[in-house]
Amino acid sequence: MDTVLSLFDRLVALTAALVRIVCIVLATALFVIVVAAVIARYGFGQAVSWTEEVPRYLLIWISFLAAASCVLRREHVGFDVLFNALPNGPRRVLGTALSLLVFGFGWIVFRYGITFVQDFGSDLMETIPYTNYWYYPAMPISGFLIMLFSIKVMIDELRSKEAGAIAGASVETVGMEQRP
Repeated sequence: MDTVLSLFDRLVALTAALVRIVCIVLATALFVIVVAAVIARYGFGQAVSWTEEVPRYLLIWISFLAAASCVLRREHVGFDVLFNALPNGPRRVLGTALSLLVFGFGWIVFRYGITFVQDFGSDLMETIPYTNYWYYPAMPISGFLIMLFSIKVMIDELRSKEAGAIAGASVETVGMEQRP
């Protein structure tokens, strides 16, 4: 069982690293396109039509992927005053239950994201002659990643002796500030 969990941990760590790299590449592309658009418009007096639309779609991908990545790191906003006041046992149960709710949200994003892609993916973009199939999959991919990362958080919550915080800390970092 430990081997399976170890493989799962490595798979999740690799996936999270890949998601972060993709976000960095997309953010860099967004920055370069916007700077090029500003230079083209104000430096040369020529506006390039696609430089408004493509950054918007890149931002959609960045937002969805980063939201999924934040599930693993527990970096979403949370009200943890009551949660942190609970004893360790109820905190672990509540933390697992909250992760289960996050998993449910990921399932909704995944399931309805697939429907969204099927229903609207064949529509054409506004300024360039491509279909929307290249950016609409951000929803189901993000939903799948949210489910994957919430499973990891639930497993860590159940395996750990101490309950993690619901916001701002992952299970792996709880108690590390006390170590030498």
